[in-house]
Amino acid sequence: MHDSGFIDMQTNNLIKSLKKLTNNDYELVTIESLYDADLALILVESGGSEHYFLEVKDQLKEPIYLLTFGNNNSLAASLEILTYIQNNKMQGEILHGSDRYIADRINEILKRKDNG
Repeated sequence: MHDSGFIDMQTNNLIKSLKKLTNNDYELVTIESLYDADLALILVESGGSEHYFLEVKDQLKEPIYLLTFGNNNSLAASLEILTYIQNNKMQGEILHGSDRYIADRINEILKRKDNG
């Protein structure tokens, strides 16, 4: 069982850092409003998230970007999700690493989307 207060703090810190590094706004939303944004990122906060992914996978559009950080088995869950995505011939990517790396990768993805 994970401490939700600690996970919420880590999530908020990541979002604040990415906002500062990319000059973009980030908002946690439900699956239903996920694609009202320029870029949809699936935040994998902790281990066990792969079960939630399976519940909502049919509502997701490709490519599926999994945003993760190094704690609470977030990366392990993301790897399981990405394995499922790839085994089902879908496109996906894990955004993991330093906040700077993730911010740079987000900017690259957005730039590529803008250029069609």
